[in-house]
Formats: sequence, C-alpha cells, structure tokens
Amino acid sequence: MAFDPPGPDAGRIQTVRSGEDTGHPFLDFVNTVSDDGKTRAQNSFADGAELLSLLRTAGMPIPADETPPSRGQMASLMSLREAAHAVLGAMAAKRRPGREEALMLESAIKSATADATLTLDRVSGASFRPGPLGGLHDVVALSALDLLTRADLTRLKECKRCTRLFLDHGRGPGRRWCAMSRCGNRAKAESFRARKRAGDATG
Repeated sequence: MAFDPPGPDAGRIQTVRSGEDTGHPFLDFVNTVSDDGKTRAQNSFADGAELLSLLRTAGMPIPADETPPSRGQMASLMSLREAAHAVLGAMAAKRRPGREEALMLESAIKSATADATLTLDRVSGASFRPGPLGGLHDVVALSALDLLTRADLTRLKECKRCTRLFLDHGRGPGRRWCAMSRCGNRAKAESFRARKRAGDATG
C-alpha cells in the first residue's frame, strides 16, 4: 500500500535517490542524524525548515505550502523518528521490537490513516492522501506505513558502523555500510590502522 500527496499531482511514493541510497523516503527521515557510531546524538539538520527541505529532497510527498514544523511539532517528529528507528533496527537485526516503541509507531500510523483519504486504482492499487489537518506528521506517518507494507522490507539492514538503515538489493552478502563514501572507507581505514598497530606491537 502506498499513499499520495494532496493535490492533483498525487502519486505513489518514489524510491529515494541519494548518495546513501536508503531505498525509501521514510528511511531518509529515520537517518537524519549526523554523528558517527551508534549514539544518534546529533541531527543532520539545523532547524525545521532544513528538515522539510531534506524530506522533500528524499522524495517524501510534502505539499508545496507546508510550513516548517514548530518546536512542539519537531519534538513529536523526533519522538516518532527514534521510535521508528528502534522498531526498524530491531527488525533489521531479526529481533522483536520493543513494545513501547512499536505502540508509538502504531499510534502515529492509526492517527494518520484515520484522517486520510483512501483512493483505489486498478493500476496502483490502494493509496492514502494525508488529511487536511495532519500536516507533516501525518505525511511522515503514512510514509512509515508505506515502508512497513513493502514486500522488500525483508531486505532491511543497519549500517555496521552507524545507525543508518537501508533496503539492501545487492547480490550475494550485500551491503555492509550505508555508503562507502561515509562509513565503508572509514571502516576500512580503521581496520588498516588496527592491523598496523597490531603488527608494530608484535614486530
């Protein structure tokens, strides 16, 4: 199931096109952290306007007249982001998601669909348009629903070096990193330095 943005140009969610190639706009939202490692302590945006721009670039169907989220709305979005990361990270690791985080994500999706408009099409199937009152939060929640109902969700992975999530469509063992330019090259450099130190210690 997918959802459509408001307006006459409504269409299905598009696969994100970015350097990290997450595979879905909602994963780009979940990945809006800039710190290395597994801390998730730093955002990759300075304010609500920048977050809005990032989500539009990722392909999330945000109305043109959508205004940047307020401080309260930002807090709600960040709570949703972290709950979603906890749930999706657990799924990527083949673990059962935490009950509290799963309920928070479920509540956001239920609220968004309750106000959404359902459309049916022979070609694209069922789709949702966010309701007039939900704003950015509902757009994001419906994007989560779209991701969670995809057949390729079984290909969800988390980067071995940071917390970024992505849909891996590679062959064989597939991807280990969110992007070679970000974590892959750094991990290889760290591994090389570690081997060199070990060699120097035994030499």
